[in-house]
Formats: sequence, structure tokens, C-alpha cells
Amino acid sequence: MITTNKVEHELKYVVNNSRAVDMIGWLSRYCEPDPEYPRGMISSIYYDTLQWKYLDQKLNSFYLKTKVRLRWYSDLHYSCHDDAVFVELKYKIGSRRGKIRVKSTYSGTEIAGMPLEDARLLMIPHILNNKGVIIKDKLLPAFQITYKRFRYIDPYSMSRICFDFDIHSPRVNSIMLPYMNPVMLQTAVFEVKGSESELPSSLYPLTDMGLKKSAFSKYSACYRKLIRRHF
Repeated sequence: MITTNKVEHELKYVVNNSRAVDMIGWLSRYCEPDPEYPRGMISSIYYDTLQWKYLDQKLNSFYLKTKVRLRWYSDLHYSCHDDAVFVELKYKIGSRRGKIRVKSTYSGTEIAGMPLEDARLLMIPHILNNKGVIIKDKLLPAFQITYKRFRYIDPYSMSRICFDFDIHSPRVNSIMLPYMNPVMLQTAVFEVKGSESELPSSLYPLTDMGLKKSAFSKYSACYRKLIRRHF
């Protein structure tokens, strides 16, 4: 007997952030909240070289793309932070994706209060050595991205849903970006993971709110807005 594994598709869409309340209202009515992590705030400090090597890979659609970040989780008011903080390396080789994740020695409260110029943050990427990942590039923390995430389960397709909104960059490393104005994106991100290669029909009503398929990147979008704000 031959068995085949189901292929999981990851679909990404964008919608104007002004529709976030409407999106959440619809999802809360017709979908089930994720039983483990229904809602919260996610923060990431993205690392790059002084020449923005990793960002350049994304902007120029290189065959090989790498992303290194430090991630932690908080309540919706960013007042209470989880203890666990993770170092993550995401890579893409053509259409193949992968992620390596290692727990750091710092708590979320420590990282949230640590200036991005703090020398301790320079050693964070080397924690990936524990997974056999050797990073030869000299990486610096570049800037932080924070957003609210609501998670749901679509009861009809059983797809997993993530809705990210109020995406903003509250602080930067002055060595990488010598200006401090925080920025807020006008774009929210809607992701669906499941067996279907297109938006499940049960979620079609969301297109009336302007939902559109996109390969949107929070990292490159925040960088572009930070640069525009400066110049």
C-alpha cells in the first residue's frame, strides 16, 4: 500500500490596516480561536550586515535568501513578556524554505528593555552554532518590528489562520540607521496554512474587505518606510 503525505500550503494576503477591526470581527464570529495561542504581540529584532546583505537578497529576489532574527512574545499591551526568547534563522533556496530555531539565554523582559546598541546583542546570532549553523557574516541588530497577531482555525477547511496588524518599528540601532522615528505600516497581513492551494471558499467574504494575495515582507516594508521617513 502506497501512502502520500499531504502537502501544506502557506498563503499570504494583505489588507489595509484600517480594516483590522472588521477582519477580527468577522474571524471571531465565523472561525474558532486557536486553542493554544489565540492572540498576543510578537516582536523581532532583525540582524543584518552594515551593507544590508540579507535585505539586499530579499529586495533583489536572490535565489538564496537568509534572515536572522531574535523573537519574543508579549501580551497585547506589550507590558508582560514571555520568558522564552528565540534566535531564528530562516532561509529560502529557490522555492524551498526552512527555519532553525534556538532558545536564547535572555528573557523577553530583558530583551525588550535592552538598547539595540547593547554589545550583548552582538553575540546572539552565535547561539545558532548549537545547531551547527556557522554565520561568517558580522551581523548587527538593525531594527525591531512589533505587531499584534490573532490566530484562528477555520472550522470548514481546518486551515490555520494568522492575522497580523498594527505592524510597526518602534526602535532602531543608531549604528545601522542613524534616526530614531518609529514607523507604522498601513498594511496588515493575513496568512492561511492548510491543504488548500487557494483561499478556502469559507473565507471568500474577507475579499470584500480588500484582501489581496501578496508576497509582502514586513522586514523590507519597514526598512523602506524608515528610509522614506529619514529623507
